[in-house]
Amino acid sequence: MKKLISIFTLLFIYSLSVFAGPFGLDMGMTIEDVTKACGGNEPEYISDDRYYIQPVKSHPLFEGYVVWISETEGLYYIKGISREIQANSYGTEVKQEFAKLLSPLERKYGNFEIIDEIVSDDVLPYKLKQDSWMLTIAEGSRICEAHWSVSEDDFEKFGGLTTISVGVKTQATYITSKAYIWIEYGFANAADGFDNLDDVL
Repeated sequence: MKKLISIFTLLFIYSLSVFAGPFGLDMGMTIEDVTKACGGNEPEYISDDRYYIQPVKSHPLFEGYVVWISETEGLYYIKGISREIQANSYGTEVKQEFAKLLSPLERKYGNFEIIDEIVSDDVLPYKLKQDSWMLTIAEGSRICEAHWSVSEDDFEKFGGLTTISVGVKTQATYITSKAYIWIEYGFANAADGFDNLDDVL
């Protein structure tokens, strides 16, 4: 009997580890919960439900983490921001880091939609845009993103996650040699969390 209980306990712990929330964070966490997930370091308030944190379960690529936590909804949104990545005009280096993220995310969350295309020709000639991938990212005429939408069947399995997105940006329009990668996770309570913010306007 004891052996059977031990097996069930191990299976339960294993299931938690497999489907743990991103960066060790789960939907609805309070400030106190997030503080524990950050090794006792209390989140630093920014504004409008946003807090800067450094979770214990961090990813080596990402150096900045922001969470949205409200009094009513708890934690409802997560954003990770990578270190700046030096890149040539074709964005080779940042594209490689971007691609490295897609494989583990696909294994965990399934198929995704990827967008890497020029969406505006307002600022630069098309030929110049084609020759400089980084330039188009910097001036905002190109989108390089990947998106997941969690199905209803997987909703509970992924702890209430509904959307995951990854993308590439630069810090300013004049920066064309360095870029960063952002990743965002939205939970089922995000709509209510953002609605509550809008209500105070």
